[in-house]
Amino acid sequence: MKSMIPLALAAASLTILPASALTPTEDDFESPALLASAWQLSEFANTKLRQNNGRLNFLVGPETDPDEDYAFVELRNNQPGFNENWQVILDVTNKTGNGDDAGVGFWIYNADDTRDVIFFEFYGNTAKRERKCASASFVNDGTYLAKELELKNPKITTGRLKVTFNSRTKLFTFHLGKFVPKQSGKGNLFVWQRMGTFSPTGFGGDARANWNMNPGSGRFGIRLEAFAEGKVIDGNQASMDNFVLKAP
Repeated sequence: MKSMIPLALAAASLTILPASALTPTEDDFESPALLASAWQLSEFANTKLRQNNGRLNFLVGPETDPDEDYAFVELRNNQPGFNENWQVILDVTNKTGNGDDAGVGFWIYNADDTRDVIFFEFYGNTAKRERKCASASFVNDGTYLAKELELKNPKITTGRLKVTFNSRTKLFTFHLGKFVPKQSGKGNLFVWQRMGTFSPTGFGGDARANWNMNPGSGRFGIRLEAFAEGKVIDGNQASMDNFVLKAP
């Protein structure tokens, strides 16, 4: 998990315009280059996010910076609302073996105050069983909450992240999806593993903070992000694919 909040979250992006209602969006990253009309790209220190072989790949060059090696693409003109039911899904791959020193996943933030952030990240397989495979951590007014949702290493290097927002309960729910061997017969079975919930209202949830969302016009920004803390990452070690934003 990133040990600090990136400077890019200090102010809202002026190029992102709110949508009046949820617009379902999908991207399988199969095109030759990132679709500029849909995404805004930001890269820091010696990082790159590049579409290649049908994936959005994360690369970190030989000169690393533990605090600034991160990159993201932000969904343009499409910010789901506080009073809408919605979910985002993302396929993730992380073969770096660096534990929580390198991750791929989501940033979801309060569009009216970018100091309020969810980091939902996949770290992949690690050598030590007690290390995390995925976690959801939460920032309120620029400060990390002590409470974090985490899943210990299930020995996978590919998975699927899902975040669902319920407009009635005002809760985010986090799942990690993976393939597991069938108990009988051949082949694998895809299963979702629930990690817990977060409340941005300060009430309920496994973790909670009051983001002071506007009850009528509150919105959430969505970024697909990758980071590393002083680690070189090349090839297809860390990537994202098959992004979906839709109603549950």
